[in-house]
Amino acid sequence: MTHPLQRSVAILLASLLVLAPLLRSGNTPLALLTLEVLALALLGLLAWQPGSWQRLTRLQRWAVGGLAAVPLLYLLPLPSALAAFFPGREMHQLAQSLALRGGEPGLETLALSPAETFAGWLKLLMPLVVFVAALQLPHRTLQWLVWLFLGMAALQAMIGLLQYGGGLPMPELFGMDDAGSRAAGTYTSPNNFAGFLYLALMLSLALYLAWLGRFRSAGKSPLRSRLLFWSTLRGHQTFIFGALALLLLLGIIFSRSRAGIGVTIIGIALLTVMLSNRIGGAKAGVGLVGRVLTVAMGAAAAIGLAPVWQRFTVADPVSDGRFVIFDGTLQAIRENFPLGYGPGSFQESFFPWQDVSQSAYLINQAHNSFLEWLYDGGLLALALLLLCLTIYIRRWFTLWRREAWGDFRYLQVGAGVGLLLMLLHEMADYNLYVPANMIAFAFLAAVFLYPYQEAAPKRRKSTSRIDARRERDLAPLPTAASNPFMD
Repeated sequence: MTHPLQRSVAILLASLLVLAPLLRSGNTPLALLTLEVLALALLGLLAWQPGSWQRLTRLQRWAVGGLAAVPLLYLLPLPSALAAFFPGREMHQLAQSLALRGGEPGLETLALSPAETFAGWLKLLMPLVVFVAALQLPHRTLQWLVWLFLGMAALQAMIGLLQYGGGLPMPELFGMDDAGSRAAGTYTSPNNFAGFLYLALMLSLALYLAWLGRFRSAGKSPLRSRLLFWSTLRGHQTFIFGALALLLLLGIIFSRSRAGIGVTIIGIALLTVMLSNRIGGAKAGVGLVGRVLTVAMGAAAAIGLAPVWQRFTVADPVSDGRFVIFDGTLQAIRENFPLGYGPGSFQESFFPWQDVSQSAYLINQAHNSFLEWLYDGGLLALALLLLCLTIYIRRWFTLWRREAWGDFRYLQVGAGVGLLLMLLHEMADYNLYVPANMIAFAFLAAVFLYPYQEAAPKRRKSTSRIDARRERDLAPLPTAASNPFMD
């Protein structure tokens, strides 16, 4: 990819990363249209460059191509007689015939709601294009985009803290309504807001552990070395990442999201244990005691968040009925397997399985993305899900190296943990149906899967013992000189 094209791709990526959270997380029609136009422009730049797929492995190409093609398969026109043989279609065809008053329905599609499926496909293009485009950039440019992502997360956290404190009139900021004594930033839901923040929290915490303790104590006392480290540029940067992690953690706590705080506890404990042997890199001044203390501090932070989780979280009115929705979704999956009802068709087709106790509510999501993917895509969705999980697991084996790590590899570890947390969160929510979180998830997936290699260390010239002895033997012998003071 040429340099001007890389710059254009980076500018469009930066625009998506900034605008997606600011524009109500993309959940309004105008915001979604703006993000989709930017994604299509980015897709045009990638199509202009023929080698855009070079940095993707074979499995990644299959995954991206499958995710882009499966929704289109559900939009292929089929004769109504053929569609009648597919499972789970009898009730819907009967309703359609009654609506047409006995007329012939004509051509049909596998998707029960073709308009919703097409809209879902356009929405799905955004994270796919972000993922492919981010892999085309140099790792230095990608790292600058990570700084931009962290800056946007810090802004969201500060807005959320002002919301919780009641010091900011929300209707005057970006046209938002009141958050209801919960931090939500510019998001429409505090739960999705927490999902965005813990993705950034894992990155900032990984960088904090990467730069913590990078001081040299040769010829100086350890205490003086530590004090001198905090006065250097790296010390200031370490302090900034630590303060950023604390700010993001407070934003998650004041969102009062039970699932968000719960997965954050898991992430802090997991990341500190994983990086306990890599604090500060290979040249760190942190020994075994420092590593044990780091693990203990991470465990203490995770345990200390448990009472905070009980104190600050609020009861979700849907939480008690989530398992009722799960039961209805599982029943629908059994009846229409292996085809599914088409991507984006959940809200339009879930009514036959909606429990009577929830008849007063409009169930627009399954509140479990894995079940909803199976509901929409059936066997094809299951195959794509297993393929993506395989790519994720295999990457950990190639990412974990014994050699010295660069800063970007710490970012990759933090991104990998953040992806895991969001997948865990998807078992009780729908973050990956929110455009801003879809873009953030795809961006972190590109950081995690980026083919980064540390620069080879410079080798020092070393002389063998034989060469050293030979040089010593060939050295000129000292000769006696006359003493001018002896006469």
